[in-house]
Amino acid sequence: MDHQLVGRDPEALMDITIEAAWVGGMLLALVRVTAFIMSSPIYAKAMPVLGRMAMAIVLGFFFAEPVAIVNDVGALLAAVVMNLVLGVALGFLTGLIFNVFTIAGGLVDFTSTLSSASIFDPNLGYQGAVFQRLFSVGAVALFFAIGGDRLIVQGIGTSFLAVGPAGTLNISTGLGQFAVDLVGRMMVAAVELAMPAIATLFVVELVLGLAARFAPQANIFLIGLPTKILAALSSVGAVALLMPETVDGVYGIIRDTFRDVIGGMSSF
Repeated sequence: MDHQLVGRDPEALMDITIEAAWVGGMLLALVRVTAFIMSSPIYAKAMPVLGRMAMAIVLGFFFAEPVAIVNDVGALLAAVVMNLVLGVALGFLTGLIFNVFTIAGGLVDFTSTLSSASIFDPNLGYQGAVFQRLFSVGAVALFFAIGGDRLIVQGIGTSFLAVGPAGTLNISTGLGQFAVDLVGRMMVAAVELAMPAIATLFVVELVLGLAARFAPQANIFLIGLPTKILAALSSVGAVALLMPETVDGVYGIIRDTFRDVIGGMSSF
């Protein structure tokens, strides 16, 4: 037993000093990180709510720093709103391009008549059909495999360097146009990714239409449904070949979006 502890008051050994500045900084950092993770489409497809909450707590404590506004209630509430707005904007805009794979899978599901086979995932909290879920899960796996998780943590850290937990925002007027352009790029990329499957299913639909026209006695509906499903399964292989290149392009867009959004909301 350590002789230095002998004879000391046991209550004195239990004293823990908590600085209000650090507690305020932890809470503000936690607000921003939680807003980012909960609004990010990437993490909505990657982990359940409990996992996202655990990650938000860990990163919030990691990026915490003491703030000097804990005695000013008005300034503290303003800082909470600022961190909430910045976290939601960063999470939504950086993850917006990741919806490319969900949209592409939805297009393939719709053209192959598999959109009616959608199911709800209670763990992740969203509903999707066969190829929509397949593309989303595959894209998330590839994104994390090439270091997407480290990119996101680095981007959140950069936001704290640009705007501290008690800092102020300087929102640029071009941020709205940037979001609109990002949506346009997302839609074009989704169509390009799903194009091999869509083109194949269009040809199959055209052939089935001609068959129904020249052989009306045949039950084209019963023949067409399994035919289109088989064509979709065959053509998805071509889409899978495009997935790594598309994920790599999405990685670069997310990196640039972090830079542009942080620059558009601060003087960094």
